[in-house]
Amino acid sequence: MSPDPATPASGPPASEAATSDPAAGGPPAVRPADGPPAVPAQVGAAAVRAGTSARDRRGRATLVALGYVLVVLNAPLGLWMIGLEGLVGAAFGGREYVLSVSATAVVCVLFALACWHGRWSRAQLRAAGAVLLVLTVWSLIGVAHHGLAQTLVGVRLTLVPLLLLVVLTALRRDQLETVLTMLSWLLVANAVAAVGELLVGPARLVRWGFEEDRAVRYIGDTFRVPGLTEFNGELGILAGAFLLGYVALWLTRDARPTRRTWHAGGVAAVLCLALSTSRSGALLVVAGVLGAVLLDRSGGAAGRRRARLVGLGVVGCVAVGFVAVGATGARSLFERFDVWAGLLGGGVPPWGLGVGGVGAATTSRVTSSAQVFVDNQFVSVGLQYGLWAMVVLLAGVGYGLLRLRRRSATRTGTVVHLAVLAGLAAAAMVIEAWEYPGAMLCLAGFVAYGLRLDGPVPGGPVRPSLTRWPGLDRPVAPGERRD
Repeated sequence: MSPDPATPASGPPASEAATSDPAAGGPPAVRPADGPPAVPAQVGAAAVRAGTSARDRRGRATLVALGYVLVVLNAPLGLWMIGLEGLVGAAFGGREYVLSVSATAVVCVLFALACWHGRWSRAQLRAAGAVLLVLTVWSLIGVAHHGLAQTLVGVRLTLVPLLLLVVLTALRRDQLETVLTMLSWLLVANAVAAVGELLVGPARLVRWGFEEDRAVRYIGDTFRVPGLTEFNGELGILAGAFLLGYVALWLTRDARPTRRTWHAGGVAAVLCLALSTSRSGALLVVAGVLGAVLLDRSGGAAGRRRARLVGLGVVGCVAVGFVAVGATGARSLFERFDVWAGLLGGGVPPWGLGVGGVGAATTSRVTSSAQVFVDNQFVSVGLQYGLWAMVVLLAGVGYGLLRLRRRSATRTGTVVHLAVLAGLAAAAMVIEAWEYPGAMLCLAGFVAYGLRLDGPVPGGPVRPSLTRWPGLDRPVAPGERRD
C-alpha cells in the first residue's frame, strides 16, 4: 500500500524536521520559510541600518558646515588675500560682510538641528528660558538706546558662542576629534602666514593692501603680525585658546594627545601667540593652566607634581617667547584701568545701555552711537545690563570654579573645564573675549571634548553625574560606539 499522503513514510513531520536539534542526529535547525518571526527581525534590522546611515550623513554634513564656519571665523584675512571675500561681496552688491553673516546663519541652522535631534533636561530648558528672557528685555532697552541694527549686532555677538557650545556638545567623540583636527590645521596655516608676513615686512604688506592700524599694528617698534585673522589680537586669542585646550589634555588622565596634527597645532599656536604679541592670549593660557594645576583634585601626589611641572614649563615658555619678541611692556594695561574707571563712573543707568551698547557692536558698519572700547568683558556686561549683572557674573565664575574643583575629584574631564573657565575669566579682565567667536568656537570644542572624556577617576569616589547634554542620553543603535 502506498503511504498516507497526510503522514510521511518515515521521520517526523516537516514542521518538526525543520527545527530538529543537530545534537540528536536531525538536520540543522532552520527557521521555517513561512514563519512570521523573520519579518519583524528583518524590518527592525533595516530600520536600524537606515537610522544609522541617516545619522552618519547628518554627522558628515554637520562637520562640513562646521569646517566652513571655522575657516570664515578664523581666516578672514586669508579669504581676502585669495580674493574670495571680494568675489562674494561683489556678487551681493559690494557687501563684503556677507561671508561673516553666512557663517552666523550656518551656526543658527546647526543649532536648530541639534535642538531637534537632541533631548533636553528640565534644568537646561529653564536655563535657556532665562537666557532668552534676559536677552529679550535688554534687547528692547538696546533698541530704545541705540537702534535696532546695532542691537542685532550685539545679539549676534552674544548668542553665537552659546549656539556653538550647544552644537559641539551634541557631537560624538570622533566627530569632535575631527573638529579639533581641523582647528589644528587652521593654526598651522595661520603660523605659516604669520612667519611669511614677518619676513615680508609691514611696509610691503601695506603696499599690498593690508589695512594700517588694523592688519598692520605695532607695539613699540615690534610688528604684531595678524596671520590669517583680521588683526593680531584675534590671532593671539585664537592661539591662546587652542594652546590652553591642548595643554589641558596633557594634564588630563588618559587623555594626552597622540595625533601628530594636534602636536603640530600646539607648536603652531605657540608661534602664533609669540608673533602676535597678544598679552590677552598669553594671559588666557597662563591663567587657565595655573587654574587647572592648582584646582584639580583628580590625580595623586605624583600626578599633581607632574602637572605643576608642566604648568610651570608652559608659563616659562610663554614668558620667554614674549621677552624674545620684545612685548613685555605694561603701559596699555594701566591705560585700561583709567578707561574702565571713566566708563563705570559715567552715570550708567541701573538697567544699563542695552545689548550692543558698548564693545564690538559700536564699531560695526551699522552703528548709530559713538565707538566705545572697553577691553574688559565684565565691565562690558556691567555697562550693557547694569552693574548688578557684572556682580552676578563675577560671583557665578567663582561659584563655577569651586563646583568644578569639587567635581574634579570624581570626574577626569573636569580638568579641561577648569582650565577653560579659569583662563577665560582671566582673559575677560583685559579683553572682551566673548566677542571673538573663532576663539570661543575653539574653547567650546575643548569643553565638549572634555564632556566625552568625563569618566570616573580611577580609585576615586564614585558619584553620579547630574549633567545631561543633548545627544548624550539617547539610546545607542546596534554597532554604534557610545563615546
